[in-house]
Amino acid sequence: MNVEPASPGRLSEVLGLCTALSERALDALITDGAVPAEQTIALAKAARLLQDHGVEWPSLLTHVMHEIAYKDGRSVPAPGTEPSDGADLDSLTRFFAGFRKDKEHQ
Repeated sequence: MNVEPASPGRLSEVLGLCTALSERALDALITDGAVPAEQTIALAKAARLLQDHGVEWPSLLTHVMHEIAYKDGRSVPAPGTEPSDGADLDSLTRFFAGFRKDKEHQ
């Protein structure tokens, strides 16, 4: 998959939306204890997009992703790390596969 260059304005917009969604997810974690699967998937996709373009994740996104992973008993790679042997991508795939399975059974 080729990554097309994104304009700084678009990446800035992604950062803003990512931060806003991270705030909603954190609020959901605090009040309900769970983040809707759609929000978790959107955060993961945004994180991946930012990583692909060499943009550092917002600290709130990192915090929320770790909280979600902790509540689910899984781990998430540190932001900005490059997968050396695919292990990070494998763990993220397993992490989000659980959300897809949960959503299909609802």
